[in-house]
Amino acid sequence: MVLVGEFFLAEDDESAGRVGPRRSHDLPAVPCDGIYPDDAVPRWETLLTGAESPLRYVVPMANDGFTVFAVPQALSTALAGAGADQLRTTALTWAETVSEMGDEIASGSAVDLLERLSALAMSRAGRGPSLYCWYFAP
Repeated sequence: MVLVGEFFLAEDDESAGRVGPRRSHDLPAVPCDGIYPDDAVPRWETLLTGAESPLRYVVPMANDGFTVFAVPQALSTALAGAGADQLRTTALTWAETVSEMGDEIASGSAVDLLERLSALAMSRAGRGPSLYCWYFAP
């Protein structure tokens, strides 16, 4: 199974719902291919904040394997405010957990993803567009 997806900034749910694997856009984005972001996001939020918010789906997953969801505000805020050491620790813990579940992500790739996602969250820092994610799991 090949997973493709990306985290991205959008003005609102309607705009976010128009983004996807076959739809080009010029929104700020970070690719997240090869992971299940709807599993990763709650884990990251728990590791960074100690709590977990339910995901709010903008486009619920149907038989086609495509979905779009809003990243919880608590996680967006935590990512924007996290320091390099906290992001690295979170990424390495998450990579280890994923590995235990039978999936794989290299430690360096996990750190890179969270650093880039943090930069994306920081670019919106309390104003403007919200953070969303789409992914396709055919």
